[in-house]
Amino acid sequence: MKAIKTNAIITGIRSKVDRSLGISLSTPELTTKERAEFMNLQGVNLNILIEPLDETPREIYEIKKEVDQKTQGQRMRAVLYLLWKQEGEKEDFEIYYKKKTEAFINFLKGKLNE
Repeated sequence: MKAIKTNAIITGIRSKVDRSLGISLSTPELTTKERAEFMNLQGVNLNILIEPLDETPREIYEIKKEVDQKTQGQRMRAVLYLLWKQEGEKEDFEIYYKKKTEAFINFLKGKLNE
């Protein structure tokens, strides 16, 4: 996978519920090959540097945090959904989900010291 360096303009910033931001960028006109390179990076955890071209930055403000694509709860639900599909979808997913999560909660409760 290749790294990409290009000029861009931030065209939109959205505040998200999890206190992160969604940022939209516009690039210069790109060739088909250049667009393909961007598409290869879609959904990939990236390291980015946003540096203004009109002035020399005095310092770099660095944010050292990982980007979480999904919460642990969302990941658990997605895995349970795949397991439900794999087991033949014998009942409504919401009922299956509640049964499985309740069983896991009871398993964890059993590990607690009384």
